[in-house]
Amino acid sequence: MLKPRMRKIQLLPETLANQIAAGEVVDRPASVVKELTENALDAGATSLRLELTGAGLINLILTDNGGGIPKDELPLAIARHATSKIASTEDLFNIHTFGFRGEALPSIASVSRLKLTSRPQGQSEAWCITSQGELAPAAHPPGTRIEVADLFYATPARRKFLKSVRAEALAIEAVLKNLILAHPHVQITVEEDGTETWHVPAAQGDFFQAHATRLGPVLGDDFAQNALPVAAEKSALGMALHGFISGPTLHAGNATKQFLFVNGRPIKDRSLQAALKNAYGDKLPAGRHPLAVLFLTVPTDAVDVNVHPAKSEVRFHQPSELYGLVFAAVHQALSHTLNHTLPSRGAPANPISAPSFQPAYQPTFSNPNPIPDTRYSMPALHLPPQKLLKGEEPEPQSPTPNTQHPLGAALGQIANTYIVAENAEGALVVIDQHAAHERLVYENLKTQFTAGRIAAQALLLPVVFSCTPAEAQLLLAHAEELQKFGLELESYSPTAVAVTAIPQLLGESNPTPLVHDILHDLQSLSPRTTLNSRLEHVLATIACHHSIRAHRRLSLAEQNAILRQMESTPASLTCNHGRPTVIAISQAELEKLFARR
Repeated sequence: MLKPRMRKIQLLPETLANQIAAGEVVDRPASVVKELTENALDAGATSLRLELTGAGLINLILTDNGGGIPKDELPLAIARHATSKIASTEDLFNIHTFGFRGEALPSIASVSRLKLTSRPQGQSEAWCITSQGELAPAAHPPGTRIEVADLFYATPARRKFLKSVRAEALAIEAVLKNLILAHPHVQITVEEDGTETWHVPAAQGDFFQAHATRLGPVLGDDFAQNALPVAAEKSALGMALHGFISGPTLHAGNATKQFLFVNGRPIKDRSLQAALKNAYGDKLPAGRHPLAVLFLTVPTDAVDVNVHPAKSEVRFHQPSELYGLVFAAVHQALSHTLNHTLPSRGAPANPISAPSFQPAYQPTFSNPNPIPDTRYSMPALHLPPQKLLKGEEPEPQSPTPNTQHPLGAALGQIANTYIVAENAEGALVVIDQHAAHERLVYENLKTQFTAGRIAAQALLLPVVFSCTPAEAQLLLAHAEELQKFGLELESYSPTAVAVTAIPQLLGESNPTPLVHDILHDLQSLSPRTTLNSRLEHVLATIACHHSIRAHRRLSLAEQNAILRQMESTPASLTCNHGRPTVIAISQAELEKLFARR
């Protein structure tokens, strides 16, 4: 054990203090990129050019067309705790800029060979200053150029713990993606080792139109073409939300494709990510995550961005209100999924249709129009549901129904499992009849359950379900709860349970398989499972047993009845387990497959 060394308390040398601060503010090249680009944005830049050598470890140059720094302020620019962005304690709790501590440039200068060249707008002279404080005239257009060479040369221990060049390049890419998404009116060009890797021109149009142009470069064309717009506000609290989310058929294995911004600042917040995912509910497969680009606007005095030097962690004064705002807005947007787009192969890029909305990153807020309710007013399923279950021979019909509906007109079945249809755009639409009908029944059951309880029908003769004593006790322990689902159970013997009533929509079905599956659900769900999750499991099990099966032949009238009901049912693009219920192949893709274009 080392013995403590007693020394006199003394002030640290300024260079050492800056290097210690740099350990918090600048821990890798990506941190340098983040700090420098944020300073440029605060200076009003509309064009940024980043040049990297060796992922920024050898050299990193950022050039902007911002307001510039006058000659007499250049020494202060690399001095610790010198800033033009705040001047009082009130400013610290009402921050309107990305940078505000006055730590970034001196921290970077203390661990690298920095050269800052700047010419203020409207002035004819440019001056440069080095990390050693040497001031000299220079030639430069209006704006600022910062060169950071030999990063961490002064702190070799820090450089030793950096990752590979590839890993550092990926970290910089993550910073750039946030930058590209958050600032669509800024042109961004990136050159890596002499090769231009990014060039994103400044976007035109309103806020939604401009942001829509940045989705493809960052999240891919699938997301850009089919993104659902989100807009909502709580005007009394000065909170607003806008952005884009993926439909339930587009998802990822982790949450790295979720981008959250508060007043334009990229953040990570588990509560808001939970609100996003919970809003999807059973529309996603287990273990999958939605894609999203969401912008929150809150009063600057309602969020604390001074939590950590990296400024990616924030604290909200009303986190539950923000959770509710995100959850409700995403849930509403998903209710329009079918009418907004179909999951399609080879579909041309669709322009994003969204309400006009100009967010304000200041205390005055504009009012976004809510997303209009565009759900189709489709008639209810004309055929009685039991007809889909009894197995009558379908009558021959001509495939001439109206194709103007989103899912089009049914043409027939493939393998008596998939309904094939054509819509007005000439797309080939294929529907998994069991998965689709399962979702329809499930949503119907949820409506019944919310209204009170699911209708039950008593059995003339109870059906005896044989099981082990432990299984019998488990079923009877949940008998009162299951009664709300239309399933009534009574004790028959230590190794059997009597089923006296079943959900009415099951008709004359044998309840034994249903009870067996519900028993399996009760055994597999942990005690920590929330009540809502337990209810969803039971409802999903009942829906599965009621749904038409694969290899079941349907008439065209029955096929079209399913399509029309899908169009009027929220979340019908996926089944209860998150699997897709429908895919579409555009006419363009068909022509490409047959080499017609």
